Amino acid sequence: MYLGEKVRQARIAQQISIKELASLVQVTEAYILNLESGIIQNPAFFTIVRIAKELGLDVYEMDKLYVDPEWLDLIKEARQIGLSRTEIRNFLLQQQFLSYDAK
Repeated sequence: MYLGEKVRQARIAQQISIKELASLVQVTEAYILNLESGIIQNPAFFTIVRIAKELGLDVYEMDKLYVDPEWLDLIKEARQIGLSRTEIRNFLLQQQFLSYDAK
């Protein structure tokens, strides 16, 4: 299963329209369509984080589906030195990388 398929399945299971998800994530409907169809294969990390948050998906498990490898390496490195998921999220929030409440 690829990332777009996982997004589509979660969106449909939660009865969220493409238009709704696009609005929640602050991207275009075309972006969601292209992601779900596999046209977008290198999505922006923070867009994936926002999508995961809105759909209740675990962004840390999405690395098997596709997230920029550099970001995954940084997250894995942070985890190896003992940072928790919450600490990583809080750091990103403090740096104003994310504009929503940590889940």
